[in-house]
Amino acid sequence: MTILHSEEEHIVPVVVQKATDGDGSSSTGGNDDGGGCIVADGSTSCCHGIKQFFLYNSSIKVNQAFYLNQFGRAMLFISFMFLSLGVLQLANHQAGCPQNANGSYTNCGNEVYGMQPSSMLAFMATIGGVATSCVMPYIGAVVDFTDHRLAFGKVSALILTFTNFLQIFIFQQTWFALVILHGVVASATFMANSMVVWSYVSAPTDHDLHGVTASGRVWEVFGMVSFFLVVGAVQFGSGWDSVSVARFSQALATSVGGTSLFLAYKRYMPVKAVKILDKKADGTDVNLYLAGIREFKATMTTLWKTDPGASRFLLGSIFVEASISSFTNLAISYLSEQIQMSATQITIFIVLNLVTNPIGIILHRTLARKVGHKRSYVGCIAYTLIVTPIMIGTIHSPQHANMSFLFSVLFGVSFGWYYPSSNGYFVTLVPEEKVVELWGLNTFCSVILSWVPPLLFAVLNETTGNIRLGWIGVIIFEIIGLSISLTIPEKKDTATSKTARTASDVDEKDNNVDEEKGCDEPPPIVSIK
Repeated sequence: MTILHSEEEHIVPVVVQKATDGDGSSSTGGNDDGGGCIVADGSTSCCHGIKQFFLYNSSIKVNQAFYLNQFGRAMLFISFMFLSLGVLQLANHQAGCPQNANGSYTNCGNEVYGMQPSSMLAFMATIGGVATSCVMPYIGAVVDFTDHRLAFGKVSALILTFTNFLQIFIFQQTWFALVILHGVVASATFMANSMVVWSYVSAPTDHDLHGVTASGRVWEVFGMVSFFLVVGAVQFGSGWDSVSVARFSQALATSVGGTSLFLAYKRYMPVKAVKILDKKADGTDVNLYLAGIREFKATMTTLWKTDPGASRFLLGSIFVEASISSFTNLAISYLSEQIQMSATQITIFIVLNLVTNPIGIILHRTLARKVGHKRSYVGCIAYTLIVTPIMIGTIHSPQHANMSFLFSVLFGVSFGWYYPSSNGYFVTLVPEEKVVELWGLNTFCSVILSWVPPLLFAVLNETTGNIRLGWIGVIIFEIIGLSISLTIPEKKDTATSKTARTASDVDEKDNNVDEEKGCDEPPPIVSIK
């Protein structure tokens, strides 16, 4: 978690080293292939522009690793959706709930392991969120204060892949133990891998950085959509139940996603520590976990004084991110238990949600240029806050199953809009030279309370027996996040920020460059966390 230390002498800037590998490609560095569409004879090639959209500066080994990691981790992440459906089937079967003709189960109120089956996914999200929040200070400290960043990433990726592999053996006798294992271990190692990967992302210019992150997002989405299409086709064609499909999905994610992560880490080079550990009174180094906590506290204190807008944004994002990240888990439980949709219908719901993300991305780019990043960001939160209670108020019985697909599209727009607007707005609030350094803090704030909405969902569901009331936590967090976001002061020119370009400036300059080249360069979209 690369974050600013309060003591200036302990701030060691990341140095982007230019290294050449045996095949002649650089392991990191600048725009080796021009970053544009101008070919050798001086003409433009839109085919080259298409390549740049998918593989921006792909001759650089670090960028290759980033794209491979994005593709692999996306598969390992999205495979959880199919695993969730298998878990719900096993939990309902063990609880003795009757099965409907379409394969779904009636929410009968019976309990398994002390809770209703409809609370099981919320339970997984809760323990996963708590585990991730607890290990984040250590992850950040390893990345910042040690020379073991690469080794730590490799081990995290290996454990993540192995944890997914174990889910292949999900049966009636093993499912609950595997739920806990996946919730705790997979969640923590997924975040550890992500932190290591993002710590390697760098570029000599804003335009190159936007190009790399945009291509990374493309591979991330491609990994998720292609995975869903393959598993969905198997699900439709085979007639397997949710548990069998879950096993297949984990086998596919492990083989393809794990291989992609392996190829990614082969392309990374070791990196030295970027910060120095404080010393104890006896001269020994401070414990890494303690160092991570101190770093977080020092950074927030310093940021509150120097960049109050950024610190207020991070405070608001703690609540907004918690509500956004909880949606998928809670939605699967709600659609399965309350609406009693089949596994096939839920799969279609999620695919629709994914493929409509680009609408939100386009909406963000349009609004950010016309009304500014703050209004786009606040507008997105307000939009999500409006859509959420409308969905709960109108979709609440099996008769509303078809109508739920409309809300899949509406939330797809919301998610496609939220992530680039959130990341883009954050970039405009902090000094240009601190963006990479503070990105770890942004990531930490996004997970620190991610466990609260699913916990409230489970508690309300268990105490009232009403799944619809479980969404109150999500709505409350959206309201708190929106309220804080409205108080973020507008960025003003100061002695330290007059020369810093905003993300809007970068967008405009990059667009002008693209027009001059006559090609379609990658849009300035920063990937999701």
